[in-house]
Amino acid sequence: MVKADDILLFVWVVEEGTFSKVAAKYDITLSVVSKRITRLEKALNVQLLYRTTRKLSLTDAGHALYSKAKVAEEALQSARDAVSGYGSDIKGKIKITMPVVTANLVLNRALTDFCQQYPGVEVELSVTNRVVDLLDEGFDLAIRTALLEDSSLIARRLIDSQWVLCASAAYLTEKGVPQHPTELVDHHCLIYKYEGSGPDNWPFLVEGEKVKVQVHGRFHTNTLNSLKEAAISGFGIAYLPKALVFEDLQQGTLVPLLAPFVAKKLGIYAVYPKTRQPDNKLNLLVEYLRTALHNKENYFY
Repeated sequence: MVKADDILLFVWVVEEGTFSKVAAKYDITLSVVSKRITRLEKALNVQLLYRTTRKLSLTDAGHALYSKAKVAEEALQSARDAVSGYGSDIKGKIKITMPVVTANLVLNRALTDFCQQYPGVEVELSVTNRVVDLLDEGFDLAIRTALLEDSSLIARRLIDSQWVLCASAAYLTEKGVPQHPTELVDHHCLIYKYEGSGPDNWPFLVEGEKVKVQVHGRFHTNTLNSLKEAAISGFGIAYLPKALVFEDLQQGTLVPLLAPFVAKKLGIYAVYPKTRQPDNKLNLLVEYLRTALHNKENYFY
């Protein structure tokens, strides 16, 4: 007979990657973990894992079981959270992913403050510009700066992020100051390359209509900080989030350009899967992060 606890243990093994990590994390012996996974495979009459001395990997049957079992685990956790929400304690683990700029500017500090305020909460944070699959990778919450299109996700807008066109005074002295977006074809532009994007088509508002201008340059990167440093060094013109360059603009290290034409604004969202009903601690965290962002709204607007 298949035991529900063995299926839950199987989910933990997949997410931790080794039997030994599960044994240490959940305070059970390595032999018990191994025996219960073997018992599950026998009960199901399939092999779920390929085992080597270095790592575990899923069989096709293992993938199928994990995708369903993960949903069941989340439903169980939601039930626990719903009950615990009636008590005075806010506790439990929240696994979060967020982009580098937002994390460094505001949310790293906000998360640590939140954990200090709620000692029963455990946070696991992944800072990356990669768009992770929340369900497949087991995340409870993502902070995303984007135009969202994925209908399988629930999104709560936290704040808007205005972008600015900018360059160093040295670059503008040498190359001239563009007065219209079409003049960018004569300039060296710093290109932000990221997943599924056409970043060399920059959006502007010209005579009340949105237009895209094809720009060119010899510097391409998937990190906004690299673009910022290249712009500060005088290498070209960059299109960047105002939050990233706010202090540089204030200090004159970078100079804003074509302000009447700039038309890039992206929402910053708290995103979670529809299968993951937000519990008390998740709702509290999302509101805490929203407040932290609005406390620095002059960086974003």
